[in-house]
Formats: sequence, structure tokens, C-alpha cells
Amino acid sequence: MNSDELQFYEDDEGITVDLILQAFGPDPVQCINLESEFADQKMKDDIDFLVKRQNDFYQIINAEAKQYCARVYGASVNDLTLVKIYLSPEDKSQFGFMLATSLDPEHGLGFKFHGIEMKKTGSSETAFL
Repeated sequence: MNSDELQFYEDDEGITVDLILQAFGPDPVQCINLESEFADQKMKDDIDFLVKRQNDFYQIINAEAKQYCARVYGASVNDLTLVKIYLSPEDKSQFGFMLATSLDPEHGLGFKFHGIEMKKTGSSETAFL
């Protein structure tokens, strides 16, 4: 999958594209360039990076989610579902992943990355703050 082949559209959060990242499962997930009005080259480069490194993101997120859920909920997580991916409109390679889990159906989990390095873990709003 190449970013030039994708169909971008506008929604209430910014320019969006539906991606299938096989590492996370077969379903499409929204990838949103927050508060943007068009798909610029930075967004396309970020998407290409996400697609290329999806297995790395998947492994890091799953490992961190296990630790986080054990610490915060005192339980093991085994039902993570990727809901959305947020891109920073200004900063290259800044990614936020929002995931759902039955351990906290209201707030979910959020992970903030710079490149492939995990920067912050928390509830779902961590993904876009």
C-alpha cells in the first residue's frame, strides 16, 4: 500500500484516510491528520512510515498495554482493538494510537509516539493530546 493510492476525505477532526494495518487486524482504521484541510506530503510520508513499521508499532503497543493494564487495572489485557491513529499536523513522525478494551470501555487506551519511540501511555485522549 502506497499513500498515493489512498482515498483521503475530510471529517470533523481533519483530513482522514482509512488504513488497513494487517499487524493490527483486517479491519480499516481511521488515520487522521488533526485540524488539516488537505493531505500534504508530511501526512503521506507519515502514513508510509506507519505502514512500513506497523509490526514494530504493534509489538511495542502490545507490550506496553500489558504493563499498563496490569499496573492500572490489575488485570491482563487480551482484547485490544485499534480504533484511530492521529497524526500531528505540524510535527513529522508524531503518532497517537487510540485502542479499545473491555477493561475500560469508556476511556480505552492511548499511546503517543515520536517515530517508533513510545513517549506516553494513558487513556484514549493520550492519543490526540
